[in-house]
Amino acid sequence: MLGLLYVTPKEWADRVLAQPAELLLDHLFAEKKAAAMALHTLRCHGKRFPVLKQLMTDLANEEFEHADRVERILKNYPPPPSPKGGNRYAQGLRKLWQVQGRDNFMDMLLVCGLIEARSAERFRLLADTAHGTELGNFYEDLYASEVNHYKLFTQLGVDFYGEDLAKPRLEEMRVVEAKLIQSLPPGPRIH
Repeated sequence: MLGLLYVTPKEWADRVLAQPAELLLDHLFAEKKAAAMALHTLRCHGKRFPVLKQLMTDLANEEFEHADRVERILKNYPPPPSPKGGNRYAQGLRKLWQVQGRDNFMDMLLVCGLIEARSAERFRLLADTAHGTELGNFYEDLYASEVNHYKLFTQLGVDFYGEDLAKPRLEEMRVVEAKLIQSLPPGPRIH
């Protein structure tokens, strides 16, 4: 369903759940970045694609709601150390939409879709591994949202640019994403 070319091993969930505060802090930053990206998308592309006004407003609100939920859960843990540097996963994928000769917006939509797909895959793992706990229930709740966000971004890419352009580009990006996610050092991060 998500089309990811690399499947995260179950051991990943065991490892990151051993550092719940650090994982949640990373997740909090990811939710806030996702909300900001939705607002950026609306601001930069809303006039060209008016359908984005409601879609991106709703998405930003949902991502902020998720961030609020993460913050509430995070209060149950000792404060984690602040992470150093940015998210290497997102930084690596953003390079895909900075390719000359391509429509950057289509690439941006597809990269956002891939990030949401990876989040969904990992939320599923976290929910299954922590089943019956507060964190397990939380990630179970968010799993469906991330799947829907993946579908939203990839469908917008197809709707705006056509299947003949969007689908092959998405497949190219999936190859890069699989290599990138495997190359990152382990740590208590969603990506």
